Amino acid sequence: MNSVQDLNKTFITMRTMALSALALLGVVTVAAGALLYRAYESTGQRVYVVSDTGSFSAQIGRGAGHTPFEARNLVKTFLLTMFGHDQYSFKHNLDAGLPLIEERGGRFLFESFQRGQVLQNYIRYGARQAVTVDSIHLDMNHRPITGRAYIKQTVFIGDQQSQSKPLGAKFALIETDRSDANPFGLLITDFDFIPYNPPVTQEEKDQLRDQEQARQRKLREEAEAAGVPLAQPVPTTPAPAAQPAH
Repeated sequence: MNSVQDLNKTFITMRTMALSALALLGVVTVAAGALLYRAYESTGQRVYVVSDTGSFSAQIGRGAGHTPFEARNLVKTFLLTMFGHDQYSFKHNLDAGLPLIEERGGRFLFESFQRGQVLQNYIRYGARQAVTVDSIHLDMNHRPITGRAYIKQTVFIGDQQSQSKPLGAKFALIETDRSDANPFGLLITDFDFIPYNPPVTQEEKDQLRDQEQARQRKLREEAEAAGVPLAQPVPTTPAPAAQPAH
């Protein structure tokens, strides 16, 4: 009888030890997996890949998707290729720009060029068109990404230069597969022209403020050198003329 009881106790003890070992193994496995994931994620964040569009982390953070410089480079490349060309680069530039915009918008621009006989005028007058991208403004906090861009177009006919024509555009950006024709992984949609009215950025405001401060400082120095007190800052624009009394 005692032998049977001892055997039962031994069996229970061995079963308890086996279950404890399995539980400990599970905890160790989970902990090792978590440590390995964190090590992989941390290592990826410190490794950077350099490409034609810039440098970026090998392990992009969750939700990062595309960076602002990728989106700006896409828009800038599209504007320069689609609106700047001559008779020799016209087809090449359109072939490079059209894969960056969805089909409906690309067809609209292509048909506009056809109606305006852009290529024929290039050949007839020996003309070319240059584009300067003034600014690109993006809202990266919402999906799809939206933005506005402002450019100036200048037409050259021989050695004659036309006055620069300002042009604005609004658009949205959606994610797409990367390819040789579109390495950015973004596609322009809802492209439309808008009036040229770019917002003043904080950097531009700071530059204007610094320029005004430098101007006022120069005026004070000139007034002090002439012995004339300068009590108030000189206004940046002439004061409005007083209205005549009725």
